[in-house]
Amino acid sequence: MKELVSVIIPILNPQINPTEEKLLHHCLQTLSNYPLIFVTYQGADLSIVKEHHQEIDVIYFPQKYFQSRDHLAALFLMEDFYERFNWCEFLLIHELNSWVIKDELYYWCKQGYDFLNAAPYFGDKNPFNDHILTRLLGLKAEEKRAFGQGYANNGLYLCRIEHTIKTLKSKKKESYQYRHDDHLSHADSVFWDLEANRFLPHLRKPTHVVRKHFAQNALNFENSKTQPFALTGITRSNIQKLPFFNALPESE
Repeated sequence: MKELVSVIIPILNPQINPTEEKLLHHCLQTLSNYPLIFVTYQGADLSIVKEHHQEIDVIYFPQKYFQSRDHLAALFLMEDFYERFNWCEFLLIHELNSWVIKDELYYWCKQGYDFLNAAPYFGDKNPFNDHILTRLLGLKAEEKRAFGQGYANNGLYLCRIEHTIKTLKSKKKESYQYRHDDHLSHADSVFWDLEANRFLPHLRKPTHVVRKHFAQNALNFENSKTQPFALTGITRSNIQKLPFFNALPESE
């Protein structure tokens, strides 16, 4: 019988900064009921990670995918990546720019969706028309690049492995183009948002309202009684400005 979900924590730079270390510590505490697996390259120094969790599970991939976040995006658009985790039904990709507010992971795995993540953040004004015709016709190259910037530091998504692999197989040409577009940032997020369900619905995705209940960009988050499962988009430059973190007890 398959595991329901595993939590995947990518490590690009083993010398993680204090903010990333804080997010790592919180992840290890909050999601301790699930298999936690680090993905990085062979030979990476994980001594800082082991200070927080001595017995860690690590799966290695070629070092070329860990040179930058855009290189990692190419790995997340490969069938082989997801096939390495075929013992579970879902993967929660949890990069060290995200914070799980409350453990609702089991709940979200049981909602019947194939792919969930926070919406892109464009500041005060969204320059992109989300009309169905725009989605079908596709964005121009420069529009895709601007769209990708809305996913900066957006590093948390939940996917059903079987349907993710099927989508990549059915979109081989498109995923190849996205993996090799050196001018497109956050190519994985742009692909899953714009291409996965273009023409045919390969993945069951939530409505915008449900998506907000799953995760929100920290820069667009309003602390209230109704909180999402998680925040993403957290960096050294903004963590102290966020009201949610200012309200945390000292033990956090």
